[in-house]
Amino acid sequence: MIESLSPMWQGLLGTLFTWGVTAAGAGIVYITETCGGNDNQQKFLDASLGFAAGVMLAASYWSLLAPAIEMSDDYGSLAFLPASVGFVLGALVVYAGDVFLKFIGADADEVSSIRVAVGSGDNEGSNG
Repeated sequence: MIESLSPMWQGLLGTLFTWGVTAAGAGIVYITETCGGNDNQQKFLDASLGFAAGVMLAASYWSLLAPAIEMSDDYGSLAFLPASVGFVLGALVVYAGDVFLKFIGADADEVSSIRVAVGSGDNEGSNG
């Protein structure tokens, strides 16, 4: 069905689909605030973060690592090496950023307290 449409319509439909699923995923925030207790919200958040991590790992493999391994066929049995080194270096950069943020004093508790204060609707400092 979609193959018979012009590329312009295909692009529009693809854009609207990705917008819709993104909006649906973001809309879950409003549902979780009204359902269950704080413990259920934390469990849901943990499950959501685990799912997102799995999706990102799969995306990084299928979109980045597998093509990189195919492109390095010249290395023979060590074709995985350039992609593996790049993956490990990327992980080290993320880890170094985490260590740096802790070094300058931006720890997870501080960020969480800022998020809770902003998201709770507590406007103590405002004159409105």
